Amino acid sequence: MKSFDRISSLHMMVGVLQAILAYGLFQSAELEVWPATHAAAYVPLFMLMVALPLAFYCASEAAAVRRWLLSLGLGLLATLIGLHQGLTAGVSLWQPEGYLGGWSPGRVGDYLQPALIFSLLVFLVAPAVALIRGRPQSTDYQRWIDALHHNALVLLQAALVLGLFWGLLYSAAGLFKLVGLDLLHDLIEQSWFSIPLITLVFSHAVSVAVRTRGVAEFLTGRARQLCGWLYPLAALLAVGFVLSWGVQGLAGLFDSGHAAHLLFWFVTLNLLLINLASRGGAEHGVQAVWLHWVMVAGKLALLPMMAVAGYALWLRLAQYGLTPERIWALLVWLVLSVMALGTALDALSSARGSTPNRLLPFSNVAAAVLAGLGIVLLLGGPIDPRRLSVESQLLRHETNRLSDDALIDFLRYQGDGYGLEVLTDLTRADTDGDKQAQRLALLARKALAGRREGSATLLDQVKDLPRFPSGSVLPTGLAQALGRESGVLSCNSQQLDLPDACLIWALPDFAGEQTAYIVLRRDGDSEMPFGRIWLPDADGNWVVSGDVGRAQDANGCP
Repeated sequence: MKSFDRISSLHMMVGVLQAILAYGLFQSAELEVWPATHAAAYVPLFMLMVALPLAFYCASEAAAVRRWLLSLGLGLLATLIGLHQGLTAGVSLWQPEGYLGGWSPGRVGDYLQPALIFSLLVFLVAPAVALIRGRPQSTDYQRWIDALHHNALVLLQAALVLGLFWGLLYSAAGLFKLVGLDLLHDLIEQSWFSIPLITLVFSHAVSVAVRTRGVAEFLTGRARQLCGWLYPLAALLAVGFVLSWGVQGLAGLFDSGHAAHLLFWFVTLNLLLINLASRGGAEHGVQAVWLHWVMVAGKLALLPMMAVAGYALWLRLAQYGLTPERIWALLVWLVLSVMALGTALDALSSARGSTPNRLLPFSNVAAAVLAGLGIVLLLGGPIDPRRLSVESQLLRHETNRLSDDALIDFLRYQGDGYGLEVLTDLTRADTDGDKQAQRLALLARKALAGRREGSATLLDQVKDLPRFPSGSVLPTGLAQALGRESGVLSCNSQQLDLPDACLIWALPDFAGEQTAYIVLRRDGDSEMPFGRIWLPDADGNWVVSGDVGRAQDANGCP
């Protein structure tokens, strides 16, 4: 009983620490004070808030002191990685306050994505380090696999309890509100109550799930039986899909544009079923002859699927260059390929009479090590996906495989700090006599301005646009209405041979005696305010009254 109370107290301590960090970060974001005003402070604290409790929960096999040291170590690693992520976020710290709107916790991807990816590393590493007692042995691998299954079920149980708890609270609050008692509903809406309560309930649910280990062991056994029943079906589907290539070919697969992702998911599910059914290769059950050969064929089918997925990914890289998402996809491909190669070698070995699943432990460990190193290197900076992507897109632009507008959009929206540095360099570059460099500098200035120009700047941009027929007078009210449309900033009013050249077309007697006006752009963009017909209403205010549509040529191109 004392040991159970000790486990609960330890988990509650972790829950309290997480609650303090979570509420502090939320409150700082609400009040727009430090650390929410600086990505280099907010991101590492957020990652610490996620990683430290998760490491503590996943290291339940370690003694208390070692468990704390392991959790603090992984928390420190998460903080350092978060510091790098914060320093290279969308707005660098050396930029003036308010530049590009300033960094804010509203940029959820800056901290949520690295936190979730690092959580996978914690999930894999924490139980492995907790189980180390000396030189690695085969029993350590089995215990690590069992710990992974156990931790996954514990976290799922805790998430289920948390969901049921809040479902109960909201249901009760709704009932009390029906009779005029809003206290519980108002209490739930308070952040000082709900945020700490989430972390405390989850930590207590984890402690209960850890103490009732028999439930997790029972669920693990049932999951192993169900996956053993499902895997032959998955193997038959994998073999059938590979054989269909001989009839249907691969053109449709590559033309889909997302073949690699679909193959990744299917191979992942197959590998998960194999490992759950065989306890990560630690169990070698007796199989019927037909089932043995079905599983051999299913394991062999995974390797050509990964080869095709790799080729599809390579085609996308050759066509569109590197992006952060494709670099992460490369890591996924490497990890899955290692596991698929291990299963294929194991299938060949078992076909020759060896024990099935004998080689799975080696490929699983190799894949876990590769995944851990890849996550640290990609998140930590040595091979930062954003930096590599910016370099790749710049190279594509230099070789005329990427337009100016596409380059600027990529630098601004996907390059984060690396992209903003390049945009800043473009605005400072010597563009004397180089029209393309001048246009790039103009686009970079617009991107860095974050479309924060006032209405006066937009009004000047509208007045500079050429008008057709020549000499047409632009009404003051229409100029002011168009001056409120930030899309005008994308117009080039100087060179009419460029794709983003714009003009204002006057249509006399369009509606009776009224003259209508249309803002057109060469590339056929129909977003506001382009392609809209402007007319004055009864009060003299200029409003949109129609759309000219988009003309198409014989091939259906605008």
